[in-house]
Amino acid sequence: MPSSQAKRRQGPGRPLTPLITREIAVRTSIELLDRKGLDALSVQAVARELNVQAPSLYYHFKNRDELLHMIAKTLLVEVGRGEKPGSSWEERVVDLAVATRRVMLCHAHAGPLMLRFFPRELMLGAYERGLSDCPYAPEHHLAILEALEKLTYGKALFDAAAKAHHHAAMPAVDEARYPRLAEALSKSPVSDEALFVETLDILLDGFRFRYGKKDRTQ
Repeated sequence: MPSSQAKRRQGPGRPLTPLITREIAVRTSIELLDRKGLDALSVQAVARELNVQAPSLYYHFKNRDELLHMIAKTLLVEVGRGEKPGSSWEERVVDLAVATRRVMLCHAHAGPLMLRFFPRELMLGAYERGLSDCPYAPEHHLAILEALEKLTYGKALFDAAAKAHHHAAMPAVDEARYPRLAEALSKSPVSDEALFVETLDILLDGFRFRYGKKDRTQ
């Protein structure tokens, strides 16, 4: 059988050699996601952006779900690039949380991916480093990780969803119906990020009060 005929009979499977790299495909996918949203993101759409046929992408990703999972992993790696050496445990906690929120706001349409494909296996090293100099006893570590993670990702995903759908994180408040809430908003003229840092500081104060005090009295 002629080689040209054999190639024609291979069908739409993976090509023998890659026409593009996985990294380029993932980065192009993120750019497409940022511009057009999750519904527009497909293997075929990414292939068109790269000016290749869809089978070229199947060399790297067996299906759309694998591509989406790689996007989530790439964004999580992007968060970790802002880590500052030599900072204290509490400073690292705040810096990492703020970096997470910034990345999620930069890629607002990626929120559903982080919920569905959260690459927890990539977090294990970060968890280990975070606990290496945690000032509290090991029996408290899991609760501390849970609290920090849920506050950080809950806030980041909530704000990203609002941005993706062009909604204000806090809607306009009728002062006559909600006077206390209106007063709270009027007397908190800080930025959304500064307010987020304040909530993190409250949580860290709670750790010191609950776990630091107990450990000192034991």
